[in-house]
Amino acid sequence: MKCVNKYTKRNIYIHTHQSNKSNRGYGGKREKRDGFFMKCRNCKREIQDNSLFCNWCGAEQIKPKDDYYVPEPVKRADYYSGRITVDGKKITVKGKTRKEYYQNVQDIKKGAAPKDYPTLKKAIQNYIDININVLSPSTIRGYTFIQKTRFTDYKDKKLDTINYQQMINECAKDYKPKTVKNSWGLVSAACKNAGFNPPEINLPAVPVSKTDYLDHKQIKTFLAAIKGDDAEVAALLALHSLRLSELLHLAVEDIKNDSIHVHGATVRNKDGKLIDKETNKNRTSTRDVPVIIPRLTEILPQNGKAVTLGAETIRQHLKRICEANGLPIVSIHDLRRSFATLAAYLKWQEETICAVGGWKQGSPVVHQIYIKVSDKAIKEDVKKMQQYLKVDTSRTPAKRKAQ
Repeated sequence: MKCVNKYTKRNIYIHTHQSNKSNRGYGGKREKRDGFFMKCRNCKREIQDNSLFCNWCGAEQIKPKDDYYVPEPVKRADYYSGRITVDGKKITVKGKTRKEYYQNVQDIKKGAAPKDYPTLKKAIQNYIDININVLSPSTIRGYTFIQKTRFTDYKDKKLDTINYQQMINECAKDYKPKTVKNSWGLVSAACKNAGFNPPEINLPAVPVSKTDYLDHKQIKTFLAAIKGDDAEVAALLALHSLRLSELLHLAVEDIKNDSIHVHGATVRNKDGKLIDKETNKNRTSTRDVPVIIPRLTEILPQNGKAVTLGAETIRQHLKRICEANGLPIVSIHDLRRSFATLAAYLKWQEETICAVGGWKQGSPVVHQIYIKVSDKAIKEDVKKMQQYLKVDTSRTPAKRKAQ
């Protein structure tokens, strides 16, 4: 019978052989006194429990204290620590959790050095370096900005010594929830890239932001107001679903045969300089968009870039025109959203909207962010239902016959 000794934690064996004939002789059955036995560490033979040496091979059975003793860790501010003895030397062992502390102790006992994690600043820089030729230059620029401006009190701390929940709480005091979420996304990815699994933390809830757009009637007013303005070409391209980076990259030669060949993008690199790249935001962004507003082809330059103004200049022109005509102040991206809203109002199929706008088929982003239902359309639909459900009060309901 096998069980465990509750004091030594070793496997023990209980033998209860009884003989009904003779107690003499080693070969035959005999009565053996009940007792506890263990196996030798060297030859694996059964010996009396708690033996200091093996009766067969003479091997020592009790481990030296320093080989198996692990002190209970002490809870610090954001980690656990304890001191162990290895080869006569005291070593301090740390761990983010109790489990990690005991794992580090076990690694040291086996001769493996504890993991030396980099600082937060170094981890983010390593993540940027390995993705610099994979991610968009504008994304790399955003990561570099986060590295320089966020979590300044924690940048020089090693990954396994940071209280991440406290770090996020402090960041949430100065920045909006979406900014905090984006910053944590970079930190989490950098930690995993360094081989450190960050803990689960609570992030502030991101409120649903109000997005501006022009409804089907406001678009007509906007087209009349922007006619002849320097930013008209950019505005018309945005109403054809083009992103800011796409229309800044577009050449006049890309617009021919009543079609706009959208490919490539113009973005800022980590130094803030505009550069051209051959790819768009995603695979479906490279597309051919039919010319919907004929005036676009009439006002294009002779050659070169289709849009010659900078992003900030375009924004100022749009703001001035919207304020002068009582329209919502919209950006280039808001005009792209207005295109999707107008297409939905005109009963375009969702597949057509995605194909022209460069969205992935069936993407929920199209409904969540781009296709908006105007207040006027809601009121009109509600009015239709009210009219349908309207009860004629001129006639009194027939009385129920008594049974």
